This record gives sequence, C-alpha cells and structure tokens, in this order.
Amino acid sequence: MQLWDRLNEYAYQLTTKFDSHFDRFDNKKYTQAMHFTGWTDTFWRSELVSKAHLKTIEPPNGKGLWLMHVNIFPHEGYELPILGFDIVAGPKKITGSFMDYSPLHGFPHPYHEEMERTVKNLEWNKARELPPWAKDIFSDDMIAVGNINTDEELDQFIEVTTHLVDHYLENLKENAFVSHRNTLPILNKYCSNQKLNPHLHRSILAMGISEEDKNAYVNDVLFEEK
Repeated sequence: MQLWDRLNEYAYQLTTKFDSHFDRFDNKKYTQAMHFTGWTDTFWRSELVSKAHLKTIEPPNGKGLWLMHVNIFPHEGYELPILGFDIVAGPKKITGSFMDYSPLHGFPHPYHEEMERTVKNLEWNKARELPPWAKDIFSDDMIAVGNINTDEELDQFIEVTTHLVDHYLENLKENAFVSHRNTLPILNKYCSNQKLNPHLHRSILAMGISEEDKNAYVNDVLFEEK
C-alpha cells in the first residue's frame, strides 16, 4: 500500500473513533470560501470537548505534501490537556510529525503520566530545541519525529499514536476534572502561540491561498480564540 493511501486509511480510522465519542457539528465559521481544493475539515464536540477538528490535505495531481492536523480542545472549566497531532508526508516518507498532550499549565494530570510512559523508550522520538512560542504550550514529552520511511517504522508510529489518541478518548470522563480556576486564558494562549508559528502561515500561502483567506481560516477555524 502506498504511503498516502495508508495515511488516508489512518485518518479515516481516527474519524471513525471521533464519531463514536463526539457529535459532529456544522462549524459556521468554516465558510464555503474556505473549502479549498484537496482540503477536508470535520468538526465534533461533546459535553467535555468544545471542538475536535480533523483536517487532511491531499496534494493536487499527486505532487507535493500530504497533511493531517488534529486538535481536541476541552471546554473551559475542565483540567484536561489539549490533544494536538500533525503529520506531513511526501510520497515516500513522513517528513515530520508532532503529537502532544499539551498541558493547561500549573497542574499535573494523569494524561501527562501516560504520555511520559508511552514515549520514554521510543528511540525515534528525538528531543529538539523548541522556539519560545512552542516552549510555552507544549509538554516535555511531546512526540517529534521525521524521516519515517520504512514499513516497520510506520507501523510503530501508527501503533504509538493510535494508543495515545485512544487513551485520550476512552478516559475522558474519568480525567476531565472540574477546574477551580479560569482555564479560558490558557486555552486562548495555546491558540495565540500556535499562530506565532511562521511555518504555519508560509505553508498555507505556498498552497496558493490568499493572505486574507489564510488569516480567516487560521484565526476563525484552526486556532480560534474566545
């Protein structure tokens, strides 16, 4: 099976998992003008999650990079990490992937303990120096990996990341603790910091999307602040 076919199958499996835990909703801010060629965006929510978002980008004419982006944001008022997961892949290899249970800073959480246990012995998970915008929002145990180009590496990557998605979804009710602080500023900080990533803006513009459309998508859909 070709790499992009395998990753499309993986994205479909994640979509099915989200369907079993959340309810889909029509995101009014995701306007018709944002239905860019090759892009698929799906949104869910629940009593504990304000927005789960899974997007894929299929490169036109089979040339370029395949992309998947996942975020799960808890409702304000719950102590629950933000799940973030991105994959960028050429036709032959995954060039980069990042996954994290990003903390609502100041409180330890059982999910962080599971993330630490899961990644501590992964030889292909390489620590890297993060820019300031990322240090403020990501955990010390985030997965950062690139150059996955063998079936064995791909199998292990999918196994590990599937486990972390499953753990997040299947343990929500027991681990979404009611907070005794206002978590909205922390949720907004995650989004505002993500928007400081220059690669995010460059990559969207490189797809031929206008500055105006890019800003609307990033600010109103991808990393919306409340």
